[in-house]
Amino acid sequence: MDLREQDIEFIIEKVQPKIVASLSQTSMNNKDDLEQDLKEKIIRILKEGKIDSSVPGFFEYLKRVKEE
Repeated sequence: MDLREQDIEFIIEKVQPKIVASLSQTSMNNKDDLEQDLKEKIIRILKEGKIDSSVPGFFEYLKRVKEE
């Protein structure tokens, strides 16, 4: 998957509320560093294409769970 810079910015913008909510669980001293680390990791994963965009349906999920 080849993402453009604006696509990555859009995705980061969409997950920003979750990042902020997660940061509320850490101390003030670490929030900025942790936020930067989270965004960096998200960007790295997006650029490497390690996202499985095929979300299984309910019955497919059950089948996968039974096979494991």
